[in-house]
Amino acid sequence: MRTRFDVREADADTLSSPELRPLTMVSADSHVSLPPKMYKHYVESKYHDSWSGYLDDVAIINKVVELTGYPAPEDALEVYDKRGVVSGAGEVGYFDPVWRLRHVEAEGIAAEFLHPFGPIGFVPFVDVQNSVRSHELRVAGAHAHNRFLADFCSEAPGRLLGVPLIYPWPDWEAGVADIVRARESGFRAIFPPMMPGTAPGDLPALYDGWWDPMWAACQDLGMVVHIHAGFGNPQGGVVEMVRNVFGRKENLDDPGNTGKTGLSVIDPSMLPKFDPDADPETAGTNSFLSELFETFGERRPLWQLMWGGVFDRFPGLKVAFQEIHADWVPVTLEYLERAHVANPGSMKLTPKEYWARHCACGTSLMRYGDVAVRHEVGLDKLMFGSDFPHFEGTWPNTHDWIRTTLGSVPEAEARAILGENAIEFYGLDRALLERTAKRVGPLYRELFNQEPVDPKLIRHFEFRAGINKPVNFKVDQMDQAFAEDRAGATRALAATRP
Repeated sequence: MRTRFDVREADADTLSSPELRPLTMVSADSHVSLPPKMYKHYVESKYHDSWSGYLDDVAIINKVVELTGYPAPEDALEVYDKRGVVSGAGEVGYFDPVWRLRHVEAEGIAAEFLHPFGPIGFVPFVDVQNSVRSHELRVAGAHAHNRFLADFCSEAPGRLLGVPLIYPWPDWEAGVADIVRARESGFRAIFPPMMPGTAPGDLPALYDGWWDPMWAACQDLGMVVHIHAGFGNPQGGVVEMVRNVFGRKENLDDPGNTGKTGLSVIDPSMLPKFDPDADPETAGTNSFLSELFETFGERRPLWQLMWGGVFDRFPGLKVAFQEIHADWVPVTLEYLERAHVANPGSMKLTPKEYWARHCACGTSLMRYGDVAVRHEVGLDKLMFGSDFPHFEGTWPNTHDWIRTTLGSVPEAEARAILGENAIEFYGLDRALLERTAKRVGPLYRELFNQEPVDPKLIRHFEFRAGINKPVNFKVDQMDQAFAEDRAGATRALAATRP
């Protein structure tokens, strides 16, 4: 039974008790993006001749966005948008920092790491959603986004934590200069290219010594390297997939695809849809969107950096795996431990030791499975992410999402996952964030109060992010990827030796 607080009995010890200390919540994974047409203001004019090609890609990718269930239909909004913040233009927070702060503070979040792209658009030329572009165009897009990011984050330094795009063109001297500028701007992490090792003649895999200037700069400057969902895909791959499904560009505006020339067409009516009245015992499958976070390419850098000697050459380097869950980590580390015992090569530490020294996981879309393995992952390695304002993220139901997935976790562990781990891992301004938390953060007992969560809302969490899905670990897929990467890493390591 809850006891009433009697302010007449308060003294300094009472007011400093943990019970009255708000949760300092930090999202390790959130997003910012301009609407596509607005990016042109940040792109150097000499690249405007390529603008129409970017807009063509946007039109194609919008087909994928529609398949994810975005924007949400009215029956779904009735379940998860009770406060009317989505329908009331809350997504303007994608690109307006004042709107952004208004909505994340309403959910008790003191600070956010801000990654690029989202359903409203993606960065010109550099993101994997674009068609294949030249190195020069890629860096032009990266610089455009970083200019916008600096403007955006200036509204709340130390709380709006941009993750700038780094692209090594025309050489690593220029790429390292961008990392230095990012650190001088107060940023704590970088977003490297997402396509390394995916296409012949493009950027080499991360185990290649070619990347050493980036690792060195990040180690020396204390910048964390983020490996985000979508990593490990070739540029142009998504565009070509959609073209193969929907046919010629001129048919993209044909709702019935009547001009198709024999190509298969995804019928949106056949995709899973959220049914707010479904029986929870017999509800259907997860959404198409939840399947997008079951990919594998984002995991490969973990063993590439181990077997490629990167973690040995740069013992102070930190890497965070963002928006790809954490449930895969224990089973993957066990696999790597067995491989290491069988053939340790020149590795100085075991895979679990490398993970403990270098890595962390930003668990946006947090599932029951992520919470269940928190001790195997490392309680200090697990970080909350709201993924604001993505449809599959926690907003605008962050408190109920936390009650659903973290409700039975002890207070010290909950505080660690929701913010303390991020503050320590990135070296954030604790005093600033704790002052902010006093203003916006919920008390532990306000959030972890055993209040029931609407079963329809829990079903929506399952639909949009698959919170009850089991870990996806396919041994055959792992065997093939690991064999390829170990062989490549062994060759690359030999090339780095004098």
